Amino acid sequence: MHIALWDHRRLLALVALTGGITKTFVPLDKLSQHDAAAWTRGTSPTFVRTLGTLEILAAIGLVLPAVLDIAPVMVPSPPPAGSP
Repeated sequence: MHIALWDHRRLLALVALTGGITKTFVPLDKLSQHDAAAWTRGTSPTFVRTLGTLEILAAIGLVLPAVLDIAPVMVPSPPPAGSP
């Protein structure tokens, strides 16, 4: 179960990081040409960049607590030795 939780956490962080990098660093006119990002045509560039930055921070927040061993309550821990 612990491995499954971490696999899902990594996948979610990767998706958030990919979306955040795309929204933050790809030029808005190039981004709005794609069908999946058609919603960016009617929004301000500041909003798109802010959303991208927040997605990058979310990806970092999913992985960083376990890497730095901060806030262990937020990180799934392995079961105690000898438990079924």
